[in-house]
Amino acid sequence: MNRRHFPLLALLALLAGFCGTVHASDSLFDPNKHMRVSEIRPGMKGYGLSVFMGTKIEKFEVEVISVLRDFNPQCDVILVNLKGQNLEHTGSIAGMSGSPIYLKDDQGRYRMAGAFAYGWPLMKDPVGGVQPIEYMLKIKETRPAIPPPSTLPSTSAPVEVRARASADRPHWDLSDAAPLPGMTAAPATYPLASMHQMTPNPCLGVDDPAVTQLRPLATPLMTSGLPPKIVEQLGPIMKAYGMVPLQAGGISSGHGDEKTATKLEPGSVLSVPLLTGDIEMTAVGTCTEVIGDRVFGFGHPFNNEGPVALPIGGGQINGIIANLMTSFKLGAIDRTVGTLFADETCGVAGAIGKPPPLIPISLRVRYADGSEDKTYHFKAAWHPKFTPLISAAAITGAVTGSHELPEYHTLDYDVNIEFQNGQKLHLSNSLVNASMPELFFDFGTPMIAAATNPFEQVSVAKVDGTVTVTPGARDATILWVNAPRLKYRPGETLKAFVSYRPFRAEDAIMPIEFELPRDLPEGTYQFTVSGWEQFLQDERTAKPFRFTAESVDDVFGVLRDLTSFRHDAVYMRLERAANGIAIGRTAMPNLPSSRREVLIGAGRSNTTPFVSSTSKVVPAGYLMDGVAQFEVTIDKNAHVETGVGKPPRHEQPTVVPAPPRPEAKPKTEPKPPETPIGGSSDNEPG
Repeated sequence: MNRRHFPLLALLALLAGFCGTVHASDSLFDPNKHMRVSEIRPGMKGYGLSVFMGTKIEKFEVEVISVLRDFNPQCDVILVNLKGQNLEHTGSIAGMSGSPIYLKDDQGRYRMAGAFAYGWPLMKDPVGGVQPIEYMLKIKETRPAIPPPSTLPSTSAPVEVRARASADRPHWDLSDAAPLPGMTAAPATYPLASMHQMTPNPCLGVDDPAVTQLRPLATPLMTSGLPPKIVEQLGPIMKAYGMVPLQAGGISSGHGDEKTATKLEPGSVLSVPLLTGDIEMTAVGTCTEVIGDRVFGFGHPFNNEGPVALPIGGGQINGIIANLMTSFKLGAIDRTVGTLFADETCGVAGAIGKPPPLIPISLRVRYADGSEDKTYHFKAAWHPKFTPLISAAAITGAVTGSHELPEYHTLDYDVNIEFQNGQKLHLSNSLVNASMPELFFDFGTPMIAAATNPFEQVSVAKVDGTVTVTPGARDATILWVNAPRLKYRPGETLKAFVSYRPFRAEDAIMPIEFELPRDLPEGTYQFTVSGWEQFLQDERTAKPFRFTAESVDDVFGVLRDLTSFRHDAVYMRLERAANGIAIGRTAMPNLPSSRREVLIGAGRSNTTPFVSSTSKVVPAGYLMDGVAQFEVTIDKNAHVETGVGKPPRHEQPTVVPAPPRPEAKPKTEPKPPETPIGGSSDNEPG
């Protein structure tokens, strides 16, 4: 399918999905129990149900102000005024989303009109919006929630079918999944994009100046076991998804038996546990209606994802916190009792029964000084956006442990991620003064790419590993490179000396050697010495095919390439010429011009010209930052000089220092040495 058609199709699908209007089944709507929005008039009175403390469902008074026609496309919203249960003081409460509203009809019967779901921040009066129940009951039961593998033609398909499919084959790039070095902005779908771009909060927050818009009530996200700093970092991220992270207690009665589980019924707590175990995250709302084993709630989208597979359960409320911006409930789940399978504009729907499978996460955290060694266990719900995010938050929380990380520290991690399709990734690397965005990039990017690529939505099956915390920032900045010689014959070994400055330590020197290719034509070439971020950026520019995919197997190939870049190393790169051709991810470097022209003219959409290069990685023991570049001349008749004490001035390499790492304290400008490094005959090729 042509990618240019995606926005139009997405818009049509979105409009079709509003309020479930495309769902044909109306069988759950019972006119004796439920009221259509067409019956509702200003002045009608009734009551609502919700839990304000513990598990007791209590009534509050409701009066209809008006009906907002076409508030959402093809959908109305009922504007009501609330009274009782201290709502005159608190206003609408985050966590009331889904509270069923019953109105008295002309025959004196109380019938369910909808779910309380909308409000304004900073309201003086408890006024809000009700999602009509007739829309909610049309939410279609869609199972399984996770789509099956893509049905792209296999290699056994006829040749003409495969040729036609290749023309329409989706194309994926790693930059679609994560912000890479050199990118000015994160992808729009990146879960941390709101943190990078400071997107105004659509549901709640003092940073949101638009307080005049009626909007879905925020969903409180109860957290326990997370340090306050992590909860604070999660704030702007989760708010972009309509959730407000709050520090609260954990599961109220563990995973108790059915006798202690709160029954799901209209007005009861409806909880969605995203993470359970040593660290917990649970979204809390209200159940609107239960018909048989079908459950409806919230009255607005959880994240408007369509089909999902999230656990649901009852719960209890520990208190109401009145807030000038928006009041909210504090609560917790008591036991999972079913599955949330639909997340749509007009609400969420699920079924009581067997909960969905959860993802086990096991992480051992040890401190190199022996002060702590503990293994944390979690179970995460599967969601293409939330799972990477909450997994990274859980790992961050586990690493923090019972105390804050040292101000300057180094994390060495060794983590295995297994996926439902049998693919496995081994992540082994280091981070200095690790922030949550950095941990999320390293751990979350593989999960996001597996879940959101256009070929197959692949779930994580298991995560386990070890993180070692060492006090002290083991990073360094490349200052310059001293190359005694800049002219070589093909096949010779380039020798140079990298001057670098470790954090809070004296400058040091690292000798490096680079064997020049024997088939290197005469000419001038750029030679770069850098840290991993600059090397990755250069590789993306010169060899874009390494970071693109045409199948889910290609996606995992790209991820293995990405996770192979060691942070604690020095990268050397000799840029050759634009003489390479890649078919898909298969590289053919240094091709004769005639063959390149034949391949380029073949008309294959997956043919990519690229710049050939030769590279080498040298372990450094430090997380290296910075870059130095200079030119090397290849001359078959180059004279091999010996005993050179100081390179001629015109052969001094050009040095481009990188700015200090933002996590470390600013470093002072380096002072050049009085004498050049190296240059003796012992350092020259024979």
